Amino acid sequence: MEDFFQNLHEKVGFPVDQLKYLTCMLACYPAALIFRQLPKSIPSLKHIFSIVLSIGFITFCLGPYAWIHSFVSSLVTYFLLAVLPHGVAHKVAFSWALGYMFISHLYRQYTDYMGWTLDFTTMQMVLTIKLTSFAFNYYDGNCPVEKLSEEQKKRSIKTLPPLLEYFGFVYFFCSFMAGPAIEITEYQNFINYSMFADKNCQGRIPSAWGPAFWAFLNAIAYLPLMILSGKFPIVYLLSDAFRAAPFWEQAARLYLHPTLCRMKYYFGWNLAEGACILSGIGYNGVDKNGKSRWDRCRNVFVTRVECAPNIRSVTTFWNLKTGDWLKNYVYLRITPEGAKPTFFSTFATYAVSAFWHGFYPGYYSFFLLAAVYTEAAKDLRRVLRPFFVTADDKPKYPIKHFYDAATIATTSWFLNYAGASFLLLSFERAWTLYGSLMFFGHVIPIAVLLVTRTVLKPPRRTGTRVELKQNTKTE
Repeated sequence: MEDFFQNLHEKVGFPVDQLKYLTCMLACYPAALIFRQLPKSIPSLKHIFSIVLSIGFITFCLGPYAWIHSFVSSLVTYFLLAVLPHGVAHKVAFSWALGYMFISHLYRQYTDYMGWTLDFTTMQMVLTIKLTSFAFNYYDGNCPVEKLSEEQKKRSIKTLPPLLEYFGFVYFFCSFMAGPAIEITEYQNFINYSMFADKNCQGRIPSAWGPAFWAFLNAIAYLPLMILSGKFPIVYLLSDAFRAAPFWEQAARLYLHPTLCRMKYYFGWNLAEGACILSGIGYNGVDKNGKSRWDRCRNVFVTRVECAPNIRSVTTFWNLKTGDWLKNYVYLRITPEGAKPTFFSTFATYAVSAFWHGFYPGYYSFFLLAAVYTEAAKDLRRVLRPFFVTADDKPKYPIKHFYDAATIATTSWFLNYAGASFLLLSFERAWTLYGSLMFFGHVIPIAVLLVTRTVLKPPRRTGTRVELKQNTKTE
């Protein structure tokens, strides 16, 4: 088997570990068909199927002991929730799962500094989302109902599931390798078929061949671009050839290289979504026309990311499940009950997101720049947009088209400028790149902030809170 993958590596150029990883993700499709046929009356078979298959996947990809990380971190999380008092258990479990992730990242950086070799941290990142969410779901289930939001009520559980069911959730094979992370209630509703209790399904998993095949085709469409990214490596941006190129070529390459790097995420997420749909867990009710929706496990809206008018839209439509986790289990949890989110809530959420990714300085450079870009874009929009819309906020065509095109192009380029540091990982590499560009992507947004907050400060608004809310509703 090793010889087969080694020969394949020599032919296609992909690393052996990534070829094995891809094989496992493709194997999820026939496994999903088998999973659907397991009897509804024996849910334990489905739990065991997922546990055995996922442990087999990670062993095949990473070696005989790689599964221990997911098992130990999950078992300790369950134990903490079982023995510690309510009000404390979820905080300790959250800290444990996130702390395990932190230490795993540090270990990876120590053993494979600046490397991209596949290891257990890839799966552990998705698992961290599941474990920390699970801890809060159990906490919510034992809180007074009137203190919970509708979303918290929907996701809460009152009792800990049996260990077999719990590990079936942990190791659910369709999302174990690459996500997306699922909620414990979603898994339970899927296994006991309450997810399919509506008139459209009548207690049966509806046919998913069409939407699953479409998700698979979407993934395949990104495969050539993912392969092409190997011809445009991000490290080229550090080369003498790049520094000697004219500025227009540098700008073009700074857009092209990071964009192609994103193709592997679009490929992986669409491939995982297709397997989730085929298994049935991707079912998400019906739309307004009565047609089945299969978007429960969607993790990205590619067009909305690549054609986003601002950085906020990028973060909204990129890695949806991680964004949902950060919002519902970090951002809103830090905010005191009845209060509005503060700067600390925002800062803490960005910090958790950065720590969750790892400890390379390039990650923090990216998130810091993204925060600056967000503020600069808001200020610039306030100044420029009134020239392209009427007083009642109706667009002035055709000039509004030019405004929209300019915001999309600007957002995309600056996103890739910041994203380059995320991909280059180290401070030294990022500094080298940005220095060759005279820190263009730093200077421009800082200048915008200075001008819009000194020379072009907005006039002080007057009126009641209700009037102000009505006036800003469309902003």
